Amino acid sequence: MLMEDADDDHTFFFYEDDAHALTTTTVRVCHRNAAGPARDVLAIRDLLQVVTQYQRGLDVELAPICRAWKQELSYCQAPFLLRAIDLNDADGRRKFRRLFEQRPDMFTADVMDLVARAGNLAMLKFLHENGVACTTDAMDWAAEQGHLDIVRFLHTHRSEGCTRAAMDEAAKHGRLDVIKFLHNHRTEGATFYAMDSAAINNHLEVVEFLHKNRSEGCSKYGMDRVALEGHFDILKFLHSNRREGCTVKALDWAAQQGHLAIVKFLHSHRNEGCTADAITWAAENGHMEVVQFLLSNRREGYRVHTIHKATRNGHIHVAQYLRKRRQNHCQCVVS
Repeated sequence: MLMEDADDDHTFFFYEDDAHALTTTTVRVCHRNAAGPARDVLAIRDLLQVVTQYQRGLDVELAPICRAWKQELSYCQAPFLLRAIDLNDADGRRKFRRLFEQRPDMFTADVMDLVARAGNLAMLKFLHENGVACTTDAMDWAAEQGHLDIVRFLHTHRSEGCTRAAMDEAAKHGRLDVIKFLHNHRTEGATFYAMDSAAINNHLEVVEFLHKNRSEGCSKYGMDRVALEGHFDILKFLHSNRREGCTVKALDWAAQQGHLAIVKFLHSHRNEGCTADAITWAAENGHMEVVQFLLSNRREGYRVHTIHKATRNGHIHVAQYLRKRRQNHCQCVVS
Protein backbone atom coordinates (compact mmCIF):
# COMPACT_ATOMS: atom_id res chain seq x y z
CA MET A 1 0.00 0.00 0.00
CA LEU A 2 1.06 3.58 -0.55
CA MET A 3 -0.29 6.87 0.64
CA GLU A 4 -1.59 10.07 -0.77
CA ASP A 5 -1.00 13.08 1.46
CA ALA A 6 -3.82 15.53 2.16
CA ASP A 7 -1.68 18.58 2.82
CA ASP A 8 -3.54 20.27 5.66
CA ASP A 9 -3.27 17.72 8.44
CA HIS A 10 -1.34 14.85 6.90
CA THR A 11 -4.28 12.56 6.35
CA PHE A 12 -3.02 9.62 4.29
CA PHE A 13 -5.14 7.50 1.98
CA PHE A 14 -3.98 3.89 1.83
CA TYR A 15 -5.18 1.68 -1.02
CA GLU A 16 -5.38 -1.89 0.22
CA ASP A 17 -5.36 -4.76 -2.22
CA ASP A 18 -7.28 -7.60 -0.58
CA ALA A 19 -7.42 -10.49 -3.06
CA HIS A 20 -7.40 -7.85 -5.80
CA ALA A 21 -10.50 -6.15 -4.35
CA LEU A 22 -9.48 -2.54 -3.88
CA THR A 23 -10.64 -0.75 -0.76
CA THR A 24 -9.66 2.61 0.69
CA THR A 25 -8.74 3.29 4.27
CA THR A 26 -8.22 6.79 5.65
CA VAL A 27 -5.68 7.08 8.42
CA ARG A 28 -5.12 10.36 10.28
CA VAL A 29 -1.50 9.97 11.29
CA CYS A 30 -0.84 13.13 13.21
CA HIS A 31 -1.33 16.86 13.12
CA ARG A 32 1.17 18.90 11.15
CA ASN A 33 2.52 20.44 14.37
CA ALA A 34 3.04 17.11 16.07
CA ALA A 35 6.58 15.82 16.32
CA GLY A 36 8.04 12.36 16.26
CA PRO A 37 9.73 9.83 13.97
CA ALA A 38 6.44 8.50 12.55
CA ARG A 39 5.36 11.88 11.30
CA ASP A 40 8.82 12.66 9.95
CA VAL A 41 8.87 9.43 7.93
CA LEU A 42 5.31 9.54 6.66
CA ALA A 43 5.59 13.17 5.65
CA ILE A 44 8.46 12.41 3.23
CA ARG A 45 6.81 10.99 0.13
CA ASP A 46 9.94 9.49 -1.45
CA LEU A 47 11.00 7.84 1.79
CA LEU A 48 7.53 6.47 2.37
CA GLN A 49 7.58 4.92 -1.09
CA VAL A 50 10.78 3.07 -0.21
CA VAL A 51 9.27 1.86 3.06
CA THR A 52 6.05 0.65 1.49
CA GLN A 53 7.38 -0.92 -1.70
CA TYR A 54 7.69 -4.28 0.05
CA GLN A 55 4.14 -4.19 1.41
CA ARG A 56 1.02 -5.55 -0.23
CA GLY A 57 -0.99 -2.90 -2.00
CA LEU A 58 -0.94 -0.39 -4.83
CA ASP A 59 0.40 3.05 -5.49
CA VAL A 60 -2.44 5.52 -5.31
CA GLU A 61 -1.75 6.62 -8.90
CA LEU A 62 -2.08 3.03 -10.12
CA ALA A 63 -5.23 2.12 -8.23
CA PRO A 64 -7.64 3.70 -10.77
CA ILE A 65 -5.91 1.86 -13.61
CA CYS A 66 -6.22 -1.47 -11.81
CA ARG A 67 -9.83 -0.81 -10.94
CA ALA A 68 -10.73 -0.03 -14.55
CA TRP A 69 -8.65 -2.97 -15.80
CA LYS A 70 -10.73 -5.36 -13.69
CA GLN A 71 -13.90 -4.14 -15.41
CA GLU A 72 -12.63 -5.11 -18.85
CA LEU A 73 -13.33 -8.44 -20.49
CA SER A 74 -10.29 -10.70 -20.30
CA TYR A 75 -9.37 -10.32 -23.96
CA CYS A 76 -9.62 -6.52 -23.66
CA GLN A 77 -7.42 -6.16 -20.59
CA ALA A 78 -4.05 -6.09 -22.34
CA PRO A 79 -5.12 -3.48 -24.92
CA PHE A 80 -6.63 -1.41 -22.11
CA LEU A 81 -3.36 -1.47 -20.20
CA LEU A 82 -1.43 -0.16 -23.19
CA ARG A 83 -4.00 2.59 -23.68
CA ALA A 84 -4.00 3.57 -20.01
CA ILE A 85 -0.21 3.93 -19.76
CA ASP A 86 1.68 5.91 -22.39
CA LEU A 87 4.91 4.03 -23.00
CA ASN A 88 6.27 6.87 -25.12
CA ASP A 89 6.41 9.02 -22.00
CA ALA A 90 9.09 8.62 -19.31
CA ASP A 91 6.53 8.88 -16.54
CA GLY A 92 4.40 6.30 -18.31
CA ARG A 93 7.31 3.88 -18.45
CA ARG A 94 7.89 4.46 -14.72
CA LYS A 95 4.25 3.61 -14.00
CA PHE A 96 4.53 0.54 -16.21
CA ARG A 97 7.50 -0.80 -14.24
CA ARG A 98 5.91 0.09 -10.92
CA LEU A 99 2.68 -1.64 -11.85
CA PHE A 100 4.59 -4.76 -12.80
CA GLU A 101 6.24 -4.79 -9.38
CA GLN A 102 2.88 -4.61 -7.66
CA ARG A 103 0.62 -6.55 -10.04
CA PRO A 104 2.68 -8.94 -12.19
CA ASP A 105 -0.46 -10.99 -12.80
CA MET A 106 -1.70 -8.23 -15.12
CA PHE A 107 1.24 -8.74 -17.48
CA THR A 108 0.15 -11.60 -19.70
CA ALA A 109 1.65 -12.70 -23.00
CA ASP A 110 -0.85 -10.41 -24.72
CA VAL A 111 0.82 -7.42 -23.06
CA MET A 112 4.26 -8.32 -24.37
CA ASP A 113 2.81 -8.96 -27.83
CA LEU A 114 1.26 -5.50 -27.84
CA VAL A 115 4.44 -3.85 -26.57
CA ALA A 116 6.25 -5.44 -29.51
CA ARG A 117 3.64 -4.10 -31.91
CA ALA A 118 4.00 -0.64 -30.34
CA GLY A 119 7.74 -0.79 -31.04
CA ASN A 120 8.91 0.03 -27.51
CA LEU A 121 12.20 -1.83 -27.23
CA ALA A 122 12.99 -0.62 -23.70
CA MET A 123 9.75 -1.97 -22.26
CA LEU A 124 10.04 -5.16 -24.31
CA LYS A 125 13.46 -5.77 -22.77
CA PHE A 126 12.02 -5.05 -19.32
CA LEU A 127 9.29 -7.65 -19.78
CA HIS A 128 11.76 -10.16 -21.23
CA GLU A 129 14.18 -9.70 -18.32
CA ASN A 130 11.35 -10.23 -15.85
CA GLY A 131 10.16 -13.48 -17.36
CA VAL A 132 6.98 -12.36 -19.10
CA ALA A 133 5.83 -14.62 -21.91
CA CYS A 134 4.82 -13.69 -25.44
CA THR A 135 3.53 -15.49 -28.52
CA THR A 136 4.37 -15.54 -32.22
CA ASP A 137 2.14 -12.47 -32.50
CA ALA A 138 4.98 -10.41 -31.02
CA MET A 139 7.33 -10.86 -33.98
CA ASP A 140 4.48 -11.01 -36.49
CA TRP A 141 3.10 -7.66 -35.36
CA ALA A 142 6.52 -6.04 -35.01
CA ALA A 143 7.31 -7.08 -38.58
CA GLU A 144 3.99 -5.72 -39.81
CA GLN A 145 4.71 -2.35 -38.19
CA GLY A 146 8.29 -2.24 -39.47
CA HIS A 147 10.00 -2.41 -36.07
CA LEU A 148 13.22 -4.08 -37.20
CA ASP A 149 14.92 -3.57 -33.83
CA ILE A 150 12.08 -5.44 -32.13
CA VAL A 151 12.16 -8.25 -34.69
CA ARG A 152 15.92 -8.58 -34.27
CA PHE A 153 15.66 -8.64 -30.46
CA LEU A 154 12.92 -11.27 -30.46
CA HIS A 155 14.87 -13.39 -32.93
CA THR A 156 18.03 -13.19 -30.80
CA HIS A 157 16.60 -13.51 -27.30
CA ARG A 158 13.29 -15.35 -27.58
CA SER A 159 12.23 -18.78 -28.81
CA GLU A 160 8.62 -18.17 -29.84
CA GLY A 161 9.56 -17.23 -33.39
CA CYS A 162 6.96 -16.00 -35.83
CA THR A 163 4.61 -17.28 -38.52
CA ARG A 164 4.45 -16.71 -42.26
CA ALA A 165 2.24 -13.73 -41.46
CA ALA A 166 5.38 -11.82 -40.44
CA MET A 167 6.77 -11.65 -43.96
CA ASP A 168 3.33 -11.46 -45.56
CA GLU A 169 2.32 -8.41 -43.54
CA ALA A 170 5.74 -6.80 -43.83
CA ALA A 171 5.42 -7.10 -47.60
CA LYS A 172 1.93 -5.61 -47.54
CA HIS A 173 3.25 -2.52 -45.79
CA GLY A 174 6.47 -2.22 -47.79
CA ARG A 175 8.88 -3.09 -44.95
CA LEU A 176 11.74 -4.18 -47.17
CA ASP A 177 14.39 -4.08 -44.42
CA VAL A 178 12.26 -6.37 -42.26
CA ILE A 179 11.62 -8.71 -45.18
CA LYS A 180 15.34 -9.01 -45.86
CA PHE A 181 16.02 -9.80 -42.21
CA LEU A 182 13.32 -12.46 -42.07
CA HIS A 183 14.52 -13.94 -45.35
CA ASN A 184 18.11 -14.17 -44.11
CA HIS A 185 17.51 -15.27 -40.52
CA ARG A 186 14.15 -17.00 -40.23
CA THR A 187 12.78 -20.17 -41.81
CA GLU A 188 9.02 -19.61 -41.56
CA GLY A 189 8.83 -18.16 -45.05
CA ALA A 190 5.78 -16.49 -46.55
CA THR A 191 2.80 -17.19 -48.80
CA PHE A 192 1.80 -15.85 -52.21
CA TYR A 193 -0.10 -13.19 -50.27
CA ALA A 194 3.25 -11.44 -49.70
CA MET A 195 3.83 -10.60 -53.36
CA ASP A 196 0.13 -10.06 -54.04
CA SER A 197 -0.27 -7.54 -51.25
CA ALA A 198 3.02 -5.80 -52.01
CA ALA A 199 1.93 -5.40 -55.63
CA ILE A 200 -1.56 -4.22 -54.69
CA ASN A 201 -0.07 -1.58 -52.39
CA ASN A 202 2.43 -0.40 -55.00
CA HIS A 203 5.64 -1.57 -53.32
CA LEU A 204 7.66 -2.33 -56.44
CA GLU A 205 10.98 -2.87 -54.65
CA VAL A 206 9.36 -5.47 -52.42
CA VAL A 207 7.81 -7.23 -55.41
CA GLU A 208 11.20 -7.30 -57.14
CA PHE A 209 12.94 -8.68 -54.04
CA LEU A 210 10.34 -11.41 -53.51
CA HIS A 211 10.48 -12.37 -57.17
CA LYS A 212 14.27 -12.64 -57.11
CA ASN A 213 14.76 -14.27 -53.72
CA ARG A 214 11.60 -16.15 -52.76
CA SER A 215 9.67 -19.03 -54.31
CA GLU A 216 6.13 -18.40 -53.06
CA GLY A 217 5.16 -16.40 -56.12
CA CYS A 218 1.86 -14.58 -56.48
CA SER A 219 -1.64 -15.25 -57.81
CA LYS A 220 -3.79 -14.08 -60.71
CA TYR A 221 -5.72 -11.97 -58.24
CA GLY A 222 -2.57 -9.97 -57.58
CA MET A 223 -2.32 -8.77 -61.18
CA ASP A 224 -6.07 -8.24 -61.36
CA ARG A 225 -5.97 -5.94 -58.36
CA VAL A 226 -2.88 -4.13 -59.64
CA ALA A 227 -4.88 -3.25 -62.75
CA LEU A 228 -7.73 -2.03 -60.57
CA GLU A 229 -5.41 0.14 -58.48
CA GLY A 230 -3.67 1.57 -61.54
CA HIS A 231 -0.11 0.56 -60.65
CA PHE A 232 1.19 0.46 -64.21
CA ASP A 233 4.88 -0.14 -63.41
CA ILE A 234 4.05 -3.15 -61.27
CA LEU A 235 1.63 -4.47 -63.88
CA LYS A 236 4.37 -4.36 -66.51
CA PHE A 237 6.81 -6.06 -64.12
CA LEU A 238 4.39 -8.89 -63.39
CA HIS A 239 3.64 -9.30 -67.09
CA SER A 240 7.33 -9.45 -68.01
CA ASN A 241 8.62 -11.56 -65.11
CA ARG A 242 5.84 -13.73 -63.71
CA ARG A 243 3.84 -16.58 -65.20
CA GLU A 244 0.72 -16.42 -63.04
CA GLY A 245 -0.98 -13.95 -65.35
CA CYS A 246 -4.38 -12.45 -64.65
CA THR A 247 -8.06 -12.95 -65.49
CA VAL A 248 -10.68 -10.96 -67.40
CA LYS A 249 -11.16 -8.97 -64.20
CA ALA A 250 -7.91 -7.12 -64.85
CA LEU A 251 -9.19 -5.36 -67.96
CA ASP A 252 -12.73 -5.06 -66.55
CA TRP A 253 -11.50 -3.38 -63.38
CA ALA A 254 -9.00 -1.13 -65.17
CA ALA A 255 -11.82 0.07 -67.41
CA GLN A 256 -14.06 0.64 -64.42
CA GLN A 257 -11.45 2.92 -62.85
CA GLY A 258 -10.61 4.73 -66.09
CA HIS A 259 -7.00 3.52 -66.34
CA LEU A 260 -6.75 3.94 -70.10
CA ALA A 261 -3.03 3.17 -70.34
CA ILE A 262 -3.54 -0.12 -68.53
CA VAL A 263 -6.57 -0.98 -70.65
CA LYS A 264 -4.51 -0.44 -73.80
CA PHE A 265 -1.59 -2.44 -72.42
CA LEU A 266 -3.74 -5.42 -71.43
CA HIS A 267 -5.48 -5.35 -74.81
CA SER A 268 -2.17 -5.30 -76.68
CA HIS A 269 -0.04 -7.61 -74.53
CA ARG A 270 -2.40 -10.05 -72.82
CA ASN A 271 -4.92 -12.54 -74.16
CA GLU A 272 -7.30 -12.87 -71.22
CA GLY A 273 -9.63 -10.27 -72.69
CA CYS A 274 -12.53 -8.78 -70.79
CA THR A 275 -16.30 -9.07 -70.44
CA ALA A 276 -19.21 -6.78 -71.29
CA ASP A 277 -18.75 -5.31 -67.83
CA ALA A 278 -15.68 -3.41 -69.02
CA ILE A 279 -17.57 -0.95 -71.23
CA THR A 280 -20.58 -0.92 -68.92
CA TRP A 281 -18.57 0.04 -65.85
CA ALA A 282 -16.46 2.56 -67.78
CA ALA A 283 -19.64 4.21 -69.09
CA GLU A 284 -21.28 4.24 -65.67
CA ASN A 285 -18.25 6.11 -64.31
CA GLY A 286 -17.97 8.53 -67.23
CA HIS A 287 -14.69 7.28 -68.68
CA MET A 288 -15.36 8.31 -72.27
CA GLU A 289 -11.89 7.55 -73.66
CA VAL A 290 -12.00 4.03 -72.25
CA VAL A 291 -15.47 3.46 -73.71
CA GLN A 292 -14.33 4.70 -77.12
CA PHE A 293 -11.21 2.55 -77.10
CA LEU A 294 -13.05 -0.62 -76.11
CA LEU A 295 -15.85 -0.10 -78.62
CA SER A 296 -13.28 0.45 -81.35
CA ASN A 297 -10.99 -2.45 -80.44
CA ARG A 298 -12.98 -5.09 -78.57
CA ARG A 299 -16.06 -7.17 -79.42
CA GLU A 300 -17.45 -8.01 -76.00
CA GLY A 301 -20.09 -5.27 -76.18
CA TYR A 302 -21.86 -3.92 -73.10
CA ARG A 303 -24.88 -4.57 -70.91
CA VAL A 304 -28.41 -3.49 -71.88
CA HIS A 305 -28.67 -1.13 -68.89
CA THR A 306 -25.45 0.73 -69.69
CA ILE A 307 -26.97 3.84 -71.29
CA HIS A 308 -29.54 4.13 -68.51
CA LYS A 309 -26.89 3.94 -65.78
CA ALA A 310 -24.57 6.38 -67.52
CA THR A 311 -27.46 8.85 -67.78
CA ARG A 312 -28.51 8.29 -64.17
CA ASN A 313 -24.95 8.99 -63.01
CA GLY A 314 -24.86 12.27 -64.93
CA HIS A 315 -22.56 11.17 -67.75
CA ILE A 316 -24.80 12.47 -70.53
CA HIS A 317 -21.98 12.74 -73.06
CA VAL A 318 -21.23 9.04 -72.68
CA ALA A 319 -24.91 8.10 -72.99
CA GLN A 320 -25.27 10.22 -76.13
CA TYR A 321 -22.18 8.63 -77.64
CA LEU A 322 -23.55 5.13 -77.03
CA ARG A 323 -26.96 6.04 -78.48
CA LYS A 324 -25.32 7.42 -81.61
CA ARG A 325 -23.28 4.27 -82.11
CA ARG A 326 -26.34 2.12 -81.55
CA GLN A 327 -28.24 4.06 -84.21
CA ASN A 328 -25.39 3.43 -86.59
CA HIS A 329 -25.47 -0.27 -85.69
CA CYS A 330 -21.84 -0.13 -84.62
CA GLN A 331 -22.10 -1.89 -81.30
CA CYS A 332 -23.09 -5.11 -79.64
CA VAL A 333 -25.47 -5.09 -76.68
CA VAL A 334 -25.56 -8.15 -74.44
CA SER A 335 -27.86 -9.05 -71.61
